[in-house]
Amino acid sequence: MGRRVTIGDVAAEAGVSTATVSRVINGGTVAEATATRVWEAVTRLEYTPNALTRSIFAGRSSTIGVVIRDLNSPFYLDLMRGIDEVAAANDSLVMFANTFRHVDRDLAQVRAMDEQRVRGLIVTTGEGSDKLTRRMAERGTTCVIVARTVPDPPPGLHSISLNNVEAGRLMATHLAACERSAVGVVSSGGRPSQIERTEGLRRGLADLGLSLPEDAVIAAENDSEVDRAVGALLAAGHARGKPLDAIVCTTGRLTVAAYSALAARGIAIPDDIAFLTMDDFPWAAMLGITVIDQPSYEMGRRAAELVVDTPSDSVELVFEPALVARTSCGEKK
Repeated sequence: MGRRVTIGDVAAEAGVSTATVSRVINGGTVAEATATRVWEAVTRLEYTPNALTRSIFAGRSSTIGVVIRDLNSPFYLDLMRGIDEVAAANDSLVMFANTFRHVDRDLAQVRAMDEQRVRGLIVTTGEGSDKLTRRMAERGTTCVIVARTVPDPPPGLHSISLNNVEAGRLMATHLAACERSAVGVVSSGGRPSQIERTEGLRRGLADLGLSLPEDAVIAAENDSEVDRAVGALLAAGHARGKPLDAIVCTTGRLTVAAYSALAARGIAIPDDIAFLTMDDFPWAAMLGITVIDQPSYEMGRRAAELVVDTPSDSVELVFEPALVARTSCGEKK
């Protein structure tokens, strides 16, 4: 196998310097005859410019960097599709990275995107990488944080999020309409979205004369913790003398584990207990699972459009959730 053709090979073939070849490839001002010789040499040698080299000369690459915190969540599939469609329509590629919910990987991947001089950055990371993301925005890289808002953002740092309090209220209203009054919650912890959804659920239930006790909300990070959380919620309900008749999962990535934990205990949905979760996914319709859906595809598109359009002022977009009612809460026909 022959070696890769270099920019030096093109320069020698065209009889010019490597700097001249770089100017031609990156759209710089060069005499027409010289540019013609360079492009002819590129064609003859089948030269493919190195993306990193091009980004150095151009000051920035055409790639949009996307750092996803956890691909286990169904939310991210349509988000990524929306990002990719806008990128393709604007002659950009997308570089995706998954950090598996590790803070150190959040930082490492954001730093790597900065080193690659990406055209823009879209992240769903936690607050631990905000300092670096802010610095990138201040230096001219458009950055978009998805799934939460950002306090006092500088120009060039934007956010796209869901109205999470309203998502919780929708849960409360629907469960009450299905005559459910003893609710337990499986949350994924201290993320702002989880806190806001739980608070919206609590407020919504209170408005309907129902309560959500503190011990009716349990955080879980993985499948084994979900099983433990479901068991603890059921036990707490019995201890209060009011067995649970509904379990809510405030994050889509734990849906399967929560559903399975109920099934493993022989609990029938919805006859024994209602089940309501976040984020629609293909199997939800087949299983009859009612969900609070967020428009992740459109959120992805808008995030990528912010990168492409580069508005000078910071933009904060908040999307509204939607209830997709099926049968898992005992919906009336």
